[in-house]
Amino acid sequence: MTMRRTSSLFAVTLLLLNHASASPGEVGADPESLPRLSQASETSSSSASKEFEPPKDISAAVAMGAAPPAEWEALENSQVSELLGVYRKFVVEQQKVLSTVSALPHSSPGKLREATARADLGALLSAAERLIEICSARGIEVKETREFIGKVRGETAQLEAPQQSEMTREAALATSQEVLRANLRPMTLKQAQARLAAWIVLLQQVCMEVRDLEISALESNGGDNEAFFSQRAVTLRGDRGRLIERVNIVIAACELKGGDESESTAYVNSVIATPPITGIQAAISTGMAWLRSTEGGLAVGLNALRATGILLAALILSRILGHLAVRAMKRIRHTSSLLRQFVASTVKNGVLALGVLVALSTLGVNMAPMLAAIGAAGLVVGLALQGTLGNLASGLMIMIFRPFDLEDIVDVPGANGHVRGMNLMTTEVRTFDNRTIFVPNSRIWGDVITNVTANSTRRVDMIFGISYGDDGTRARHVLEKILESNPMILADPEPMVRMHQLADSSVNFIVRPWAKTTDYWTVYWDITEAVKTEFDAQGISIPFPQSDVHLIPADPASGDQPAPAGGAGGRTGPPSSPQG
Repeated sequence: MTMRRTSSLFAVTLLLLNHASASPGEVGADPESLPRLSQASETSSSSASKEFEPPKDISAAVAMGAAPPAEWEALENSQVSELLGVYRKFVVEQQKVLSTVSALPHSSPGKLREATARADLGALLSAAERLIEICSARGIEVKETREFIGKVRGETAQLEAPQQSEMTREAALATSQEVLRANLRPMTLKQAQARLAAWIVLLQQVCMEVRDLEISALESNGGDNEAFFSQRAVTLRGDRGRLIERVNIVIAACELKGGDESESTAYVNSVIATPPITGIQAAISTGMAWLRSTEGGLAVGLNALRATGILLAALILSRILGHLAVRAMKRIRHTSSLLRQFVASTVKNGVLALGVLVALSTLGVNMAPMLAAIGAAGLVVGLALQGTLGNLASGLMIMIFRPFDLEDIVDVPGANGHVRGMNLMTTEVRTFDNRTIFVPNSRIWGDVITNVTANSTRRVDMIFGISYGDDGTRARHVLEKILESNPMILADPEPMVRMHQLADSSVNFIVRPWAKTTDYWTVYWDITEAVKTEFDAQGISIPFPQSDVHLIPADPASGDQPAPAGGAGGRTGPPSSPQG
């Protein structure tokens, strides 16, 4: 039905435009079309008037008012007046609903309807204003309705941004900063500035009271009156400080919405000054009042207690989480002790660092500039600490690929001993003579790493020499018997004894038994001692390097120096007779 009405109105409009653009002398202009056109217009208007029905409830009125239909222009004067009266009635009803919802506390579930009620009232007011324009264009008297709609529009704005008369000092001070930020967030710039004006008025009132008390204290010439005025001024300064915090929040919201609040900022900065305290009694009273003030000593003490509690909780939580991290890492296979130690240390230090940040924030330290400065300096610090970052990367690679672990005996550049610990920068090595050496991770990762204790068994390589005049077979049997009698030597792999080398001064045997890695040096020392003892008992000599020197006298008659027979000079090996 609506589409048929719109189509008929469009046809009438098109005929009117064609008729207005054509003169009687032009081709296609038909003077008789005027009566027909007028008749069609009257028929369409009559049809629209007969089909008109005002909205029955607020929902229908809101839906219609959101986009007023074009046929309102075609309604008769009586119908337009009737429709305006309907919308005025609905505006009154919806205004009552909005007032009721706005008065609810923020914790009430019904408070969630405030935004919907405000939007519905705005749609009703817009529709009523459109109808007022139509009535004014037709000469219909709507002055009283226009004033009423304007009044409702102003009251709605007051609900969105309370004026100074609606905000008491107690309510303002009881408003938390987070609630204030939440209230300011959906406001427009004008609404936020109206709220700022109300807060400035409250701040000015408190500042005037502080001024009066300060003047009274300065003019009292000491005594109890000065102490009383000073004590009262301290309390009011606490209220002033809390108001200034909230005014700064409103100023920041206005500036975020594009406003210039330099004048308000300058005013706030100008009222912070505190006059000097004169007199011992006034100083004592002022100090006691500050200690008892909720914005002074009590606040500082409570914040200090909170910060201490946060630090203690962070310390306990860091230990618990570190322990849980170690247990979780143990359940993951093929993870080194170094990695588990690093994860536990990182978790503990991270929780402690977070606790310190929260504690500082509780004490009133603004962490945003500090974090912003750290982020801005990140590039510069990264360039300045390239070597440190290299150590960090090398430490991560060592922990991931695990060339060694805690308590392993390693031979790395600059150190040889037990691995005692590791962080992202250095590896701690305890030498066998109880020295502690910290080696940079990049130096270890970039060079050869020898892990002595990586395997459970090791071969003990030893060389023993006998004289050329001794029986080699008997010496070999003696060595094999020594190996068989030592319980620390493993049967598998089988120990090996072989004649290895005919050296300059001795016949060398290699002795290669296998033992547990933990028994390496014990086996080495025991076998060495046993070989010396058995060789001595069996009459087998252990030669040492020696040199034979032969002196041949020269012939004094010839003056020549003959060459020595058999050679002269140092020689190692078994003694030999000179060749004549």
